[in-house]
Amino acid sequence: MKKLRFIITVVSLFCIFGTAKPDSLHNSKESKDSLEIKIDTMIARMGLSSETPGGVVGIIKDGKLIFKKSYGLANFEKKEPNTTSTLFNLASVSKQFTAAAILVLANENKLSLTDDIRKYLPDFPDYGYTITIENLIHHTCGIRSNDVLELMAGNLNSNKTMEEVYSLIIKQKSLNFKPGEEFLYSNSGYVLLAMIIEKTSGMKFSKFVEERIFRPTGMVQTLIYDNPDKRMINCASGHTWGGEEKFKRSASLNTAVVGESNVYTCLEDFLQWDNNFYKNRLEKWDFGKEMTSLTTFNNGDTCNYAFGLRISERNGLRTISHQGGTGDFTAQYIQIPSEKFAVVCLFNIPVDVTGLSNKITDLYLKGIPKSANSSSKPEKTKVDSSVLKLYAGKYFDEKAGIGATITTDSDHLIFNTLYNGKFEIYPSSDSIFFVTFADLKVIFSKNVKGEVLKTTIIQDKQKINLTYLGTNVVPLKAEQLSQYSGDYFCEEINVTYPVLFKDSKLYIKFPESTAKFCKTKVESELISEHADNFASTVSGFQFTRDTNNEISGFIIKDLGRVRNLAFVLLKSPLTARNLSDNSNINKFLMQGEYGKVIDTCKHILTYDSLNSEIYYKMGIAYQNLLEEELSLNCYYQAASLNPENKAYNFMLAKGYYG
Repeated sequence: MKKLRFIITVVSLFCIFGTAKPDSLHNSKESKDSLEIKIDTMIARMGLSSETPGGVVGIIKDGKLIFKKSYGLANFEKKEPNTTSTLFNLASVSKQFTAAAILVLANENKLSLTDDIRKYLPDFPDYGYTITIENLIHHTCGIRSNDVLELMAGNLNSNKTMEEVYSLIIKQKSLNFKPGEEFLYSNSGYVLLAMIIEKTSGMKFSKFVEERIFRPTGMVQTLIYDNPDKRMINCASGHTWGGEEKFKRSASLNTAVVGESNVYTCLEDFLQWDNNFYKNRLEKWDFGKEMTSLTTFNNGDTCNYAFGLRISERNGLRTISHQGGTGDFTAQYIQIPSEKFAVVCLFNIPVDVTGLSNKITDLYLKGIPKSANSSSKPEKTKVDSSVLKLYAGKYFDEKAGIGATITTDSDHLIFNTLYNGKFEIYPSSDSIFFVTFADLKVIFSKNVKGEVLKTTIIQDKQKINLTYLGTNVVPLKAEQLSQYSGDYFCEEINVTYPVLFKDSKLYIKFPESTAKFCKTKVESELISEHADNFASTVSGFQFTRDTNNEISGFIIKDLGRVRNLAFVLLKSPLTARNLSDNSNINKFLMQGEYGKVIDTCKHILTYDSLNSEIYYKMGIAYQNLLEEELSLNCYYQAASLNPENKAYNFMLAKGYYG
């Protein structure tokens, strides 16, 4: 979520490759037993054993599984072990099957990749741009990702249907960017693809994929979890770290949203899938070529995300891959076509499957030797101290809402960001600086008068521009912060965030589940950057003003997959109740979804704790669930807060009053 996080965590080195062929699989140099010991050691170093949740590792070469092994428990509570035939949730690795289904339909001329998605989803909002099926596939659509929206609404792990997720997606009033402008991962796109497949094929998504993808390719055990009542056999249970017992069963089977996730498979079936890239069993079209075909952005640059697969290079070898994680399952698939080699790692606990898969790949393949000049680094250059002083000051990225302060230190500069740490940058010229731990440049730009305009951070193809604000940018004083306090409501995700002023500081209050996932405090400090812009552990916040220059709302600038999420300042608690979840409570009551009534009521009470009507409706829900004691407690609270509430007469009849 932090826009500048890649500056200090990602190391990307450009390589110039020669014409030498890659070394083949290790055979005579290392025995199979030796390699297995090394893989076992990697697993152990992740904190896994026969007494913990675990997973399976498979290595494919020339169409065969040359290594397969299971680790740990499929169910921690029942102590059931994983086996190499256990089914695991592929999480986002599932996306390639959705993309393959789209290609099946495209090759049957039932749809075109360039079709406007509103042809199939007529109630989808018109944002003023055409969004194509191809935009959804390659994550160039600009549609906000439903998982981040759910996270910020405080219900990431709640039971959701496809209809509820779609309703959330189409409530969004804007896109992250114009379609085709850039790549930004969006789970929403693949939910929409699943819906388009259903509309086009006339079949349920799971049935179409199972009949037209899984069975023809020989994936006889693979299935899609699309119904909370679906019986799952020989399936691992998802687990999370922590808790009194160290590992906890998760609620992964509560959500049956498809297209983006929820394909369950095993090693033997994944072998069949990998083989299909070399010999297609899905009718007469070039499966491997079409699945790995790329698109271009509006400016002509290439997008390296294909059909549910990332296309890249590792050690000079073209690599096809995808990682997945649901919070309780993690999965990684890496294929190197030139070697007919692949690694599959499936786990029922959050672990670094990408790092594990890369290490395993390196055990078996050496890749192409780098040339002597491939890792050349810039050399430090001595510049005049006046140049360093010129660049010192405050910089701000309006797009992401993130600021940075640059200071001088001897012969170099210090780049400092709130919540993102600081690091040293060294000059390679009067205007270009670099870091020693990554392939990253910081370039300063000046006008014709020699005044600093901005700095540009460049890593790989990523660029971030920060405008120079000067050296006299002063954060707001404590007495100025109180003007921002109040309750702020976001209609797009149906949630209210209180902004609190206490102990001379400003805090944003997140839903508990949001704070836990983001590893921050429920009441997280907002630190003044400049003007109405604040930094937080989650994103930059920009407060907005009305025509009278009064605070009217705020915008959460950049949550990674969601940008510019707008909240409005509520004038009274009554407005908050009317605008927020109250209408949903009535709907849930009518539908008999009492668990959702209780969850929604509890959420409202976090910011409106004196709402007697909410206590009364929560009491009704508990009463219908035969939770008499909890029901009476809620009625008592409602009646105590408001004697005119219906609960008062109920409690009076029970003898609690009078």
